[in-house]
Amino acid sequence: MRNELRNREFLTTSQAAKLLSVSPDTVLKWVKAGKIKSNRTLGGHFRIPASEINIFNGTSAESSDKGNNNNIAVPYQYCWEYLAGGGPIKSECRDCITFRSRASRCYELKDIPGGLGCLNLMCDTECNSCEYFKVVNGQKLNILVLTENQNIIRDLDKLDDSSIFRIRFSEDEYSAAVAIQEYRPDYIIVDCSFGKKRTGLICNNLFNDIRIPVVRIILSSKSKNIRDYCDREVFGWIRKPFGIEQLNECIRGVPR
Repeated sequence: MRNELRNREFLTTSQAAKLLSVSPDTVLKWVKAGKIKSNRTLGGHFRIPASEINIFNGTSAESSDKGNNNNIAVPYQYCWEYLAGGGPIKSECRDCITFRSRASRCYELKDIPGGLGCLNLMCDTECNSCEYFKVVNGQKLNILVLTENQNIIRDLDKLDDSSIFRIRFSEDEYSAAVAIQEYRPDYIIVDCSFGKKRTGLICNNLFNDIRIPVVRIILSSKSKNIRDYCDREVFGWIRKPFGIEQLNECIRGVPR
């Protein structure tokens, strides 16, 4: 049983407790105290990387990078996070329309007339001279595809360096939660093949995830009956099967 648990990528607090020979409550206390790194699932539960257990036990494990370079996660910070420098959000930022609207990129709002755009409360320079702008401008769009369909994964996992997208795949809710933690997707494609009930639950959890206040969900199915899967407003719909060209058209708003 212990060997089986060690071969898993992520563990529940109960599974980690079994490997560490302590109670689940003890593991939970360690997690909350920051002694063991963890991720939260879309439903709010803790999942502990198995590598953390190895470190805690004084052993080491090599990690392998699955997928090509296109799928390497690039952390993205919203401007209010960048300006906070790891501390609390500044009061000036809380007054800005960028923060209040949870816009993902402040510079996209700067030209809105009548003071409705970025209020420039923290801006000492023009965007082209801004250190934050230099970091995030021109970054590829992060796309998270939540699917179990290997054909979709195979067709999309062919991007070259010239693509405007960086795509990462998750086959279940747990791996999606981990990806969101480090990947900050601009768009999330949810394959409706999970079924109506599970797809609806996935979408609701994504909408309620505070780590992605600006979430753009695209549903993928064979027929455009998206209300059967999600009762909230999604960004768009894309017909299965689809490839890079169809994904690009969906994001650009090209009707099909």
